[in-house]
This record gives sequence, C-alpha cells and structure tokens, in this order.
Amino acid sequence: MEKPPIPSIISTVTYCCGACGYDLRLSSLARDTAGGAGARRRCVGAAEVVFDAIDDARFGHLEEFRWLDVRACLPFSRRTRLLCRKCGARLGYGYDDTAAADRPPRYHIKIRALQPAPDPSAAPSDP
Repeated sequence: MEKPPIPSIISTVTYCCGACGYDLRLSSLARDTAGGAGARRRCVGAAEVVFDAIDDARFGHLEEFRWLDVRACLPFSRRTRLLCRKCGARLGYGYDDTAAADRPPRYHIKIRALQPAPDPSAAPSDP
C-alpha cells in the first residue's frame, strides 16, 4: 500500500504575546531546529523555543550580567531579557556571544509566554 504524498507547503505559525496578544512577528520559519553548535550548545529545555532572528522593535530589552565561577575564563556571562513591548511580560532571553564570532545571536523564548496569532485570512464560520 502506497503512502500519500507529503504536502510541499507547510503552514507557518506566527506568534503573539500570551499575556496581552501583542503581535511579536515571530514566525515558525525563524525557529532554530537544526541544533546549532552541537555539543557546545546549551541544553534547551522542553519549555523553550529557540529562534534565529526576532524583530527588535517588538521586544523590550533589559541587559543582565550573570556571574560565573571565579576560576572560569570569563567571570561573567551577558544575556538580554526579552520583554513584550506592550505589556512588559517576560518572554525569554537573548544570547549574543561576541567572543565566538562564528555563532549568531540566539533567542530562547518560553513556550508559555507565546500564543499563536489569529489567522487574518481565516473567515469566521457562521452557525
């Protein structure tokens, strides 16, 4: 028995803030599903989605410094807390490793902080 062909067009999902519904312009096409830098990459929990790029105008940014072990090569790590521009809800963190020039910035967004944006092309059904 032959399997049906897989559709070539996969629908994309855009996400908005889970607290207020503000459109964040995050697309499922911008998700990092390849796994990045392999073993060097931080273990991403099941509660996070990693994006390669975000629209900076839709997010508030708050710089943070985390102190690491004093014996480490780098005594601190820098990350950026990502906030919803409209309501200020915490959405996740952005990591920009300037020491590693070959690694692009990555954005870890909490799944619970997102909701799928309503599809404007979908017409409401009449009862």
